[in-house]
Amino acid sequence: MKHKAHMNRFTPLNKAMSLSFAAFGLFAASAASAENYISISSDAGVQRPNYNNDGATDRFGMAIGVNTTATGHSGISIGTSTTSAGESAIAVGSYAEANGVTAAAFGQGAKALGNTTTAAGQKAQATAQGATALGTGSLASAMYSTATGAASSASGQSSVAYGLQSKASANSAVAIGSRATASHVGSVALGAGSTTDEAVGTNSATVNNVSYSGFAGTNPRSTVSVGYTGGERTITNVAAGRINATSTDAINGSQLYQVAARSQGNSTAITNLQNQVNGIDNRLNDMDKDLRAGIAGATAIAFLQRPNEAGKSMVSAAVGGYRNEQAIAVGYAHNSDNNKWSVKTGVSVNTRKDVNWGGSVGYQW
Repeated sequence: MKHKAHMNRFTPLNKAMSLSFAAFGLFAASAASAENYISISSDAGVQRPNYNNDGATDRFGMAIGVNTTATGHSGISIGTSTTSAGESAIAVGSYAEANGVTAAAFGQGAKALGNTTTAAGQKAQATAQGATALGTGSLASAMYSTATGAASSASGQSSVAYGLQSKASANSAVAIGSRATASHVGSVALGAGSTTDEAVGTNSATVNNVSYSGFAGTNPRSTVSVGYTGGERTITNVAAGRINATSTDAINGSQLYQVAARSQGNSTAITNLQNQVNGIDNRLNDMDKDLRAGIAGATAIAFLQRPNEAGKSMVSAAVGGYRNEQAIAVGYAHNSDNNKWSVKTGVSVNTRKDVNWGGSVGYQW
């Protein structure tokens, strides 16, 4: 009779909750037989809190389980030592705790601490307003942060961590992938093990002593990482980006190939032009040497001697030089017997193997 009296204390609650808890799979019976198929056990002979159906202390609250309390309006607590505190808060699972307006904790030791928080999974914790933690040991500790995956952690405001042991520790940071880490404001880490770094602006660049500037997007606020040092990744299936003075689109390999092909053609044309210029330069250099040698030859001929007396002849030799070119000359000169007429001829050979020659006839009175 004592056991029957104990069960009768649950009969009104059972009838009131039969339809609601059918969604949880706790009931398969109709409302008329709702007092059946419910069994709540405790230590033998020991009355724990909520034994007298007093765990729900506010209007429309529900507390089912040993040492379980629901202290908020329309709050629900199901499980051993489960606590819900806050309007419409829900805690399901042993030692689960939902503390805040519409807070929801599901799983052993799960804690949803703050308004509109959600924690689902063994020891999952959502500890700031609007935070969501899904997965065993997950932790969302900043406002509106989301941690999904075993041992994931989102500690930056509005941050997102998705994946085993993923971490988003800066405001608005996103880490997706096993052990991915986003630790800079607004940064994104994509892929297992990926890590972020500070965003670095680039205003100009110098390649092969040629400087380039006028870049767009020179003041980045954050960065996206798809790998880590020693674990770099390629990005495939990237569409061709826009190419103009203000574009900040990514450029794919085919676009760079076209630039390289055009550059190769330009390089070939430049090489051919350079060869032509070199040829002209060589010819000009040869002409300069020939000119200098010619001047040296003319100088040598100019220094050939002539006789001073009437009727005399003279053979002479002379040398000349001009800017590293040299020449040697020989000549013949003769004065007439009356010293009215004179004849002079000469020839020179220079270091360019060119020959200069000349002659003259003179009459004096």
